[in-house]
This record gives sequence, C-alpha cells and structure tokens, in this order.
Amino acid sequence: MRKHTRREFMVLGTGAGMGLIGAMLSIPAIGFVLSPLFAKRRVAWVTIGAIDSIPLNTPTVRLASLPSDQGFPTPPSNRVVYIVRKDDGSVLTLSNICTHMQCDVHWDAQINQFLCPCHGGLYDMNGVNVGGPPPQPLAQWVHRVNVDPITGQHILEVQNQLNESI
Repeated sequence: MRKHTRREFMVLGTGAGMGLIGAMLSIPAIGFVLSPLFAKRRVAWVTIGAIDSIPLNTPTVRLASLPSDQGFPTPPSNRVVYIVRKDDGSVLTLSNICTHMQCDVHWDAQINQFLCPCHGGLYDMNGVNVGGPPPQPLAQWVHRVNVDPITGQHILEVQNQLNESI
C-alpha cells in the first residue's frame, strides 16, 4: 500500500471541503427551484354578486377583491372581471389582460369588440382574438353560478385563478 504525501493529502482534503461547501450552498437553491412543485395553492372563491340584472350579450365590468398569494398576508387586490351573459344561459367571465403584452383591454361598444390600446389588439365578445398581435384568446376566470335560496337570484363567484384555455 502506497503512502500519500502530505501534499496529496492536502489537495484531496481541499477538494473534498470545496465539494462539501458547494453541496451545502446548492441545497437552498434547489429547494427554491423545487418548492413550487410541492406548494399547495389556496383556492379562494370570491362572490361578485347577482348577475340577473346584467344585460344579455353585453360585456359588463365587475370588480373582484381577490386575495394575494404572495407569502406574507397582503390586502386583497381588486381585479377586473368582464361578465358576459349569453342567450343560452351560459356565463363567460373574461380577464381584461391582453395576451400580447399584458395591457388592460376594455370593451368598446362602438366597434362591439374588446380593444387593447397598447398595440391595437382586438377580441370579440367571447374573448377570441380577431385582430392585431394577440396570439391567444383572453383568459377566463374559473367561475361558478349559484342560486341564492332566499332571493332566487343567480350569484356569480370567481376563483383566484385563471383558466388559460377557452
């Protein structure tokens, strides 16, 4: 069996120490990268209100006071929800965020379309992109409609997440 010299021992010890320090420093970074995979998302349903008074086939703005999921408790943020009641009784809950550059879109009654003022993106009443640079339709809020047992009105609730596919 060959004896190691003091120099070889120091080189091996230094390499092992650097490897150990590198492994210890990478553990928090790996945890940071992988933590979203194991985090449970809090689902919150927020009541928008009665929708029986909303006119048919006319996008109507309502605000949803959605909780923030950014760690430390922060006050809820008001988010715009466009509600479209259809003739067949279905309800669309569209986001007002353009899929091109995330500008705020608004309903323009004169052209009967959603308009993005940043780059001229156009969406029809169903949120489908029909002109300009937007690559995808407007996102829809995950929603449900319940009937109030006391008043009999239809109550709309949205969830704190968007459904990206229409």
